[in-house]
Amino acid sequence: MKTPRLLIVGLDAATFDLISPWIGEGKLPNLAALMKDGAWGRLASILPPITPPAWTSFMTGKNPGKHGIFHFLGARPGTYKLTYLNAASRRAKTIWRMLSDAGYTVGTMNIPFTYPPEHLNGFQISGMDTPSEKSPFIYPPELRSELVSLLGRFQLDVRYLGYMSTDPRREQVLAEMDKLDHQWLSASLYLMEKHPADVMMFTFMSIDTVQHHFWQYMDPTHHLHNPAAVERFGDAVLRVYQRLDDAVGQMLQKTSSDTSVLVVSDHGGGPTSDRVVYLNRYLAQLGLLHYRKDERSALKKLTQKVIRGSYTLLRSTLSSRQKSFLARTLPRLRKSFESAVTSFNEIDWTRTKAYCSEVLASPPSMWINLRGVKPCGIVEQSEYEPLLKLISDKLKELKDPRTDEPVIKRILRREEIFHGPYANEAADLILDWWETSHFSTSPSFPENTLDPAVEIRERRPSTESEWGGTHRRDGILIAHGKSFKKGAEIQGARLIDMAPTILYLMGQPVPEDMDGRVLEELFEPAFIAANPVQVGGSAGLDAEQGAQYSDEEAAIVEERLKALGYIE
Repeated sequence: MKTPRLLIVGLDAATFDLISPWIGEGKLPNLAALMKDGAWGRLASILPPITPPAWTSFMTGKNPGKHGIFHFLGARPGTYKLTYLNAASRRAKTIWRMLSDAGYTVGTMNIPFTYPPEHLNGFQISGMDTPSEKSPFIYPPELRSELVSLLGRFQLDVRYLGYMSTDPRREQVLAEMDKLDHQWLSASLYLMEKHPADVMMFTFMSIDTVQHHFWQYMDPTHHLHNPAAVERFGDAVLRVYQRLDDAVGQMLQKTSSDTSVLVVSDHGGGPTSDRVVYLNRYLAQLGLLHYRKDERSALKKLTQKVIRGSYTLLRSTLSSRQKSFLARTLPRLRKSFESAVTSFNEIDWTRTKAYCSEVLASPPSMWINLRGVKPCGIVEQSEYEPLLKLISDKLKELKDPRTDEPVIKRILRREEIFHGPYANEAADLILDWWETSHFSTSPSFPENTLDPAVEIRERRPSTESEWGGTHRRDGILIAHGKSFKKGAEIQGARLIDMAPTILYLMGQPVPEDMDGRVLEELFEPAFIAANPVQVGGSAGLDAEQGAQYSDEEAAIVEERLKALGYIE
């Protein structure tokens, strides 16, 4: 049986902060064996460490300033609106395309931001940006009927995520995640056997999902911790890690001693903070953001308040399928609901100098309303630098009322993180929530402008579907095979280094316009000596730009991201 030359397993959001102690307790035998006989180390994500730009940087070896994916949503040129992105928005070539063009067979499955799938010499099954199981997310198309006969209908979503207000519903979510993992594992094993390729990558998303929604149950110091629920959910995160450890073991049985194996995550995970910052509220208090004068009658104001309350109630009681159905069938109603819920539509752009797009759960980033760039921009170029300094200084004045320490300790200019032809599409200021300071954000409303910009959440058990875990910068890298060192921990590896390293491992030159480097410290010195790193040529742009989402597809993707908690 043909086996892959390279097998890559993606474990979205996996972290050594959990893996290392569990390996010490003998709970993850397959990952432990790979680390014992291979090389491993923390893998620094791109900044901010968010799924779409992270996996895209993994696949391209480039920072978002060169591939153009900064988040799930991007600013629509000439407006203040955001539009949903997918792989068609990517403006750099992937290693899958490069390897395919070089004559290798390539097969990937469930990697985020691969929809629509590339037409590779092999196969590609898209990831979380696939609108629905009816979408053309499998290439070649004839592979779909094979997989459907194996799996039955594809399930892409965990249906009950957005309305986990009871323990039985939480149990349903965990059961559905188990079912999804087994679906993807069954497909992986089938494809390895029936459609083996030189390079194969299979990705599992459930670690990210379970950490977001169940971290608080295993962490007694967490502000949402519920001691009474520990018996039911205290090991929810561990169970997913163990299930995927077993999946790795099953995939390894379909490899040979000549197969190189990489296990990677796009970022890590950790607990959420009880500190909540209302950024647009603070900008309004500073006089940098203004809302339109509210001349509505008391009745209309009351109506909007009721709509907001009804929207929140609907979001917490309907299943994701019900919400997707409403989104598809009643798009105008959905838009009227959401315009009432978000204050973004109430901003007076003719008087606003800076704003935050609070519809995004992360990153909390600041945009400058620059003249000539934004449609109603009022900030002159000469005012730009002083304004950035003013906002940065003022943000550092926000204090935790319990300790008097700054809530936001590091504020990054976009040019500190991004470079390349699309860097100016990023926000002007990025607030570090993943490393030096931990906080979350929440939408601001005009009527609450005088309330404190920083609130401390009450310590209480979680009663609804809310994040107890969030992302951290450092993911994982494990490398196993004849070319790699044995039992060696490496330092300083970055997610952006994976594309050059994979090309090198497959005997290909590394394009000069990649930002990453070959992780030579992973390899046996004899392998490096016999195979010098070759650098040359340019990866260039991706010529295979696809179509963006239709309104109906965007509505479905939006409901999925809301259920997952990525957008408000």
